[in-house]
Amino acid sequence: MNAPRQGLFASLLIVSFALHTFLLVIATTHQLNENRASQGQLMTSQLVADSLTELEPANTVSLALLANRYATHPSVASIRILNANQQLLATGGMAKTRSGEVFVRDALQNEKKVGSIEITLIQPSIGEILRNQWLAIFASLFIHGLIWLAYRAVARPTRSEYLARINQENHLKHEIQRLTQTLALEKQNSVTLIAQAQQQAKAAPKPLTNQHSNNTAFAEDSILALSIQFDDHKQLLNSVNQSVSMPYFKLCQLFLDKSIALCSQHYQIDAAQIQLLEPFNAEGVSLSTSAEQPHALECLMMVGAVFQLLADVLYKRYREDKRFALQTRAAVANRVDAMQLDAVEAAKRLAQHLEAKQAALHLNHAQLKHIQDCYELVAMPNPSNIMTRQAFMINGMNEQCATLAQNLRTEILMGKKAKTIEESADISTP
Repeated sequence: MNAPRQGLFASLLIVSFALHTFLLVIATTHQLNENRASQGQLMTSQLVADSLTELEPANTVSLALLANRYATHPSVASIRILNANQQLLATGGMAKTRSGEVFVRDALQNEKKVGSIEITLIQPSIGEILRNQWLAIFASLFIHGLIWLAYRAVARPTRSEYLARINQENHLKHEIQRLTQTLALEKQNSVTLIAQAQQQAKAAPKPLTNQHSNNTAFAEDSILALSIQFDDHKQLLNSVNQSVSMPYFKLCQLFLDKSIALCSQHYQIDAAQIQLLEPFNAEGVSLSTSAEQPHALECLMMVGAVFQLLADVLYKRYREDKRFALQTRAAVANRVDAMQLDAVEAAKRLAQHLEAKQAALHLNHAQLKHIQDCYELVAMPNPSNIMTRQAFMINGMNEQCATLAQNLRTEILMGKKAKTIEESADISTP
């Protein structure tokens, strides 16, 4: 049971230790510079006072002895004693080749320059500073190590929390495996099933065409459409074969069918009124219904919300297992007369403007007013046409709708029977 985000916390501690060491070097360098300045001024003043009597006339032997005595100080790199004509009289120092800060002072006798003194004090390098400050650096490293151990001990989840999380993950994994096994059983007759799926895919749009042409079911203006698409910005669908993608599409279709069944039961709508225009494929899926039915709009939007939650669980689980999975996006729309788009085409076009896990809608004023209490809507960013200028993104739900969506998602994953409308009436009001 490891503490969460140990790697991130370790990175922060490493950055903190490096910053602390950097600040220690900066502070030490500043302190040494101040000490060196005061020491250089004091030593030049003392050397000028001691050598003043030996400069006029010049006594090179005494000056050399005097320079060597001052050069015994460990911080002195070199000493030069010059006469008034800048001729060298005496030198001293054990590290004449080292660079450092030079302090110069003139020797004056009766306001007459009789010579000058040059003292070079050693300027320590960063390596020398680190070597001299090893104890402080080691103490900082020790303290950061203690903080790391304390974090691992304090932030580590308790045994009950760890077991609860493991049990929940195992339960979700078991339910997804159960749904996958259901699809595997169907796949035993793959030749027959694929043939039937192709026939259904060809036959499904035809009733819709007849409805649009003859207006036998409901008027064109009252159609609402839901488009759910895959966010495939990495073009994964083009890199996997059909044997990998088809089982995944079937599992998504199973989740969608269960979402439609539970949502229509909650909102007291005949599930047959929500028409599946085409089964799940690489382009996603499209649904349509009539807005004239009571609560049809709320039901269609809840279907999209519940499926998005299910798709997110499926995506996380499949990615952990290194299996093919895609995130989804959803859009609900009615027809857009200004662009000559029916509801289905408008929903598809609107979904293409979204990113993963996002949802949007394009509705008339009355429909927006009807659902504004349940959903938090924000304007579409960077609109490019009249449809996106009139569309809104769903930024959140109220507590009742969010609770309902979570309960329906959990019910589908757990495989329980759908709750009755009376039992869920206290969760969300249609």
